[in-house]
Amino acid sequence: MEVWYISINHVLTFLAIFLRVSILLFVLPFYRGTELPISFKALLALFIALIFYIPLSSKIPPVNTNPIELASVVIGEMILGLIFAMTVLFFLGAFETAGDIISFQMGFGFARVADPVTGVQITLISRFFQIFASLLFFALNGHHFFIRALYTSFVKIPPGSFFESMEHLQLDRIISLSGLIFTLAFKIAAPIIIVLFISEIGMGLIVKFAPQINILVVSFALTIIVGILFAALSIGEWAQAIQDSFKELFLFIFKVLI
Repeated sequence: MEVWYISINHVLTFLAIFLRVSILLFVLPFYRGTELPISFKALLALFIALIFYIPLSSKIPPVNTNPIELASVVIGEMILGLIFAMTVLFFLGAFETAGDIISFQMGFGFARVADPVTGVQITLISRFFQIFASLLFFALNGHHFFIRALYTSFVKIPPGSFFESMEHLQLDRIISLSGLIFTLAFKIAAPIIIVLFISEIGMGLIVKFAPQINILVVSFALTIIVGILFAALSIGEWAQAIQDSFKELFLFIFKVLI
């Protein structure tokens, strides 16, 4: 009778895959919210790691039991999972920043609500952009892309080979990617900023030629109405900008990280 046993090296390989998958899932804003139970997220990461391990067990070398190599595997897997998650957070942070800029221009800077995902106070427009970008992300099958990219990363960068592959990862481009937060945020907020700036010039002219009008009372309501109106007219352009940014994100991950 053949004795069935589990090799410790293969168990360590599975745990390394599970670590990279779980780090990515628990950091992504779509899954780190409190509305999803921790047990569900843990089981999801476990099942994805198990599905990955079945075909990857014959493609990647098993993890060595050397304590020094085990430490490098843990550190490398954590860094890779965080890099994947941070690239998404950079783009989503751009839309939240754009929402903050628009809210400030419209007079909603003090109207803040509790974000159930991060647990911090954000503006209403930022929350709208957060939901809008998340819906488009899933509509574009971004979650399918990330599963595919994550699987490919194990083939290109097996567990334990992170430090050997650092020179091919182009980490400097990952750092420069963070600068796109403000560039993309101002591009999204530009139409509202321009319209509200022109409306403020108009209100200044009203004060000059009709000083009897209480512009402080009129300006608050007018700014909100103009901001909401042009925000509604800009939704189509915002959707296209979000779609283009996610395409750029997908290309960046495959070209730079994988």
